[in-house]
Order: sequence, then C-alpha cells, then structure tokens
Amino acid sequence: LFAGLDEVLKFLSSFRFSQDDIEYLRNTTALCHCEPAFFDDYLANLDCSEVIVHAMKEGSMVFPRVPLITVTAPLGIGNLIETTTLTLVNYPSLVATNASRMVVAA
Repeated sequence: LFAGLDEVLKFLSSFRFSQDDIEYLRNTTALCHCEPAFFDDYLANLDCSEVIVHAMKEGSMVFPRVPLITVTAPLGIGNLIETTTLTLVNYPSLVATNASRMVVAA
C-alpha cells in the first residue's frame, strides 16, 4: 500500500536552508573555498517551487516496478531532496503493507 505522500508534500513545501544552516556550510572545510554568492544568492533562495510531483493515490495498492512517486526537479534540488523523499515514502508504505497483511491473516 502506498503511504507517506502527505509527509513528502509537507517536506517539499517547507524545504529551505536557514541562516544557521548556511553559516555552518560556509565554515566547513569542504565548502570554505566557494564564492560568497553561492551561499548568499543560491542557497539562501533555494526552494522547491520548481518541483513537480506525480504520485499514486494515498492508500492505493501498488506493485513491484511501478513508480509510487515521480519527482521532476532541477538537478541540484533533486539531489538534495531524494533521500528524504524516499525515506518518507518507503517506511510508511512498509508499515501500511504489513498492517494490511496482518489484518487479512487474522
């Protein structure tokens, strides 16, 4: 069963880097060589306004090799949101599927 879409949409609507996040990244050794514009212009204004989500209906039965959710986004944003999006869908879908199997078995 497909679950977790509401959490994905909440995550995408609130995804932003806070000033604390930006300051932390600015001071890491891996990113200290970056130009200030990367932090001040790019990261500070980064959001998911260009992200398009197509998904199955919440609670619908799903099958292997059929996409549950398709996200179309600019490459940088897509890379940043991929892991969280997968986590927010995979675990709730696992729990819903197992709960459904237990109800049928009982």
